[in-house]
Amino acid sequence: MIRLIVSSVLKEELTSLYRTTRLTRTDTYIAFIMDHVAGNHPESFAIAADLHISLSPNGAETGDLWAMIGGVLLEESLSAPSRPSGGHRRQPTPSSNVSIGEILSRSGNQLRWRRGLSGVHYAPAGTPGTKFMKLDPGQSAPMHGHGGLEATVVLSGRFTDGHGTYARGDLVLGEPGLRHKPAAIGDESCVCFVAHRPSRFWRYFQ
Repeated sequence: MIRLIVSSVLKEELTSLYRTTRLTRTDTYIAFIMDHVAGNHPESFAIAADLHISLSPNGAETGDLWAMIGGVLLEESLSAPSRPSGGHRRQPTPSSNVSIGEILSRSGNQLRWRRGLSGVHYAPAGTPGTKFMKLDPGQSAPMHGHGGLEATVVLSGRFTDGHGTYARGDLVLGEPGLRHKPAAIGDESCVCFVAHRPSRFWRYFQ
């Protein structure tokens, strides 16, 4: 019963919170934040979620909601009669080993930007599956899709992609099959933190 009430209330709350990032479906966002609070993300996605929660008021509220809900569900599971299980439950792990201040400091300093195949500039962020991306004022990336989930957090500036406009702290989740064309808007370069599920091949397809 508690789970049904939690699911209904949380869905309504998150739908009202998460209206601006139009590329990302609400259920994808909910699943991403839920996995983060549960400690299920690889470090690359954990850093992206930490950045979003730290820089975005909506992200902070969503993270708090899921932490509260997780506490309620944990209390429910602990109060339920124990029963034999053939396996074991995964224990949540710390969100990431990299501080948000460290990431923001790196993005604000001189980075060794290099031009990718798309014409967009990238710099390593120091963790497998992560990178910084920079779009100069007026610059756009080619229309493209993604083979796997990509999490992008805006650190400075703004960009639009045909689905919405994103500013500091916004989290954009690019799902497989969805296509977009990011373009910086305004007079400031747009710098983003981009995370993929770690793979030894991901860095060749920028």
